Amino acid sequence: MDASRPAEILGPLLYVTPDEFPLKDLLLRVVEGIRGGITSVQLRRKLASGWEFSELIRLFRDNIPAGLPFLVNRRLDYALAGRAAGLHLPSLHPPIPRMREYMARPLLVGVSVHSLTTAIEAVTEGADYLIAGPVFDTPSKRPFGPPLGLTLLREIVREVPVPVWAIGGIGEGEAPRVREAGAFGMAVMGALSYTPDPVAAAFSLRRAWTRG
Repeated sequence: MDASRPAEILGPLLYVTPDEFPLKDLLLRVVEGIRGGITSVQLRRKLASGWEFSELIRLFRDNIPAGLPFLVNRRLDYALAGRAAGLHLPSLHPPIPRMREYMARPLLVGVSVHSLTTAIEAVTEGADYLIAGPVFDTPSKRPFGPPLGLTLLREIVREVPVPVWAIGGIGEGEAPRVREAGAFGMAVMGALSYTPDPVAAAFSLRRAWTRG
């Protein structure tokens, strides 16, 4: 790992958790996916109560293999209390330097970006990594506008010094293409959440990435 790019500890397969699964079912799916090759997890529970989100983090922290890095979506207090590796922020977020002032310990800070302009702004502000997308069409990302496509993904990767994970409509067929575009990794929700076999799905994604 490049010491100047600490977010590379997240590895090439970042699993972004969905909202609708019951907590214990989601935890089981995560554990199975880790067996197949998930390298990090972003805990995302936009519709949950504070208690439910904190319980997800507790269950996750207490049951995943030691050393597997995970990110907490939006909530700095939960990221710190849950001993997460990092905090992930939406494209519209409080100033990163201000948030770092409240960190009792260092955390990775990442940002979701949907254009070259927002990617450059996030890195200028101090983001350690970016999740760029949607690269391909996917229902969950349509509110963010049309897909970026591989050309714009390639441009974002070229213009920023931090690692970039591609998100949006990525399966086995797309994984080699985003790697060829220069992405450090892929952030995946659907391909791992709605499969009957998370172990096999994660393994297939990692294999496709390696072959890219």
